[in-house]
Amino acid sequence: MNIVEGINLFRDLNVSEGEIISNLMEVKDFKPDAVIYKEGESGNNNLNIIEKGKVRVDRITVEGDQFPVATLKKGQEFGIMSFLDGKKHNATTVAEEETQLLVLERSEFDKLAETHPVIALKILRNVAIDLAALVRNMNSQHTDLMHMMFRKSK
Repeated sequence: MNIVEGINLFRDLNVSEGEIISNLMEVKDFKPDAVIYKEGESGNNNLNIIEKGKVRVDRITVEGDQFPVATLKKGQEFGIMSFLDGKKHNATTVAEEETQLLVLERSEFDKLAETHPVIALKILRNVAIDLAALVRNMNSQHTDLMHMMFRKSK
């Protein structure tokens, strides 16, 4: 069964490659307000893709408050940075409603890279493309913010 069909991250996989990665994915369900992982937490280096529901991404402010920075929906992925570098999460993720995730554990991906390197390469290329788009967007927002601040200070 190909559960990853239609998911942007796996857009370059053919049917048989999609079935291989589908067999490595675990389905996890979360109730509303369930914490998926906390900012600063380590040990969960999974790549998470929203199959159903919504996930809120929060950051802790300098005052210690949770500050929502994004809401993710079906088809979007999160946990990419920890999946790639194995470091602690830089945000808290919370299910906003009944949520179902497709989860790829890093250890399973590492096995995939050994047995099916072409599939792993296609996935990593798409991760890189998605991260590049995110960085470009953040750079643009940063430039706009700096321009607004500079202009207002005159």
